[in-house]
Amino acid sequence: MKRSIASDRVGIAARSLILAAVLIFGAALQAGAQQITRVAVLDLSRVLAAFPLDAAAIKNFESRKAEVQAAVDARTTEIKKLQAKKADAENSGDFETSKSIDQDIAKKTAELKDYAAARQNELDIMAKALSSSVSFLKKLNAKIGQVAEAEGYTLVLNSKPDQSSGIVLWNSSAVDITDKVIQSLNADH
Repeated sequence: MKRSIASDRVGIAARSLILAAVLIFGAALQAGAQQITRVAVLDLSRVLAAFPLDAAAIKNFESRKAEVQAAVDARTTEIKKLQAKKADAENSGDFETSKSIDQDIAKKTAELKDYAAARQNELDIMAKALSSSVSFLKKLNAKIGQVAEAEGYTLVLNSKPDQSSGIVLWNSSAVDITDKVIQSLNADH
């Protein structure tokens, strides 16, 4: 029985098509078995800048935080200058002056620690008040989640994180492995 070249080509093309379909189907099954994490970024500072009236309390907090940091930096610089003076006094053999400066350094360091602790407590209280009372933040978090889910993202990161806002702004429960880690730890005990 003789086959034509054209029928051989059709047979090869059909087998190739079937093989391609099987490979695509297999890849689709494997992709379905693995979770694909899509990550988005959000510039939170730009969002807040776009809503100045809603973000006034947040901006006040940021302003106060900057003031506190400037005061801490100034006091730290003053202590460093005293440390340099102390080193100069020791190098020149003036141990009495060195001892006096050392006492000033200890006093100013203790004052700085107290100041920083008090201001951090103040900022923590302000941050808690913001997160619990500002409806704008709740609305913002809800919108981040809605947009992320609609676009198929499982994780939204802050593109410019700072001390007042973390890196992760939103995550899907699908990427939360807390329960699995707890189960694994319980299994080990």
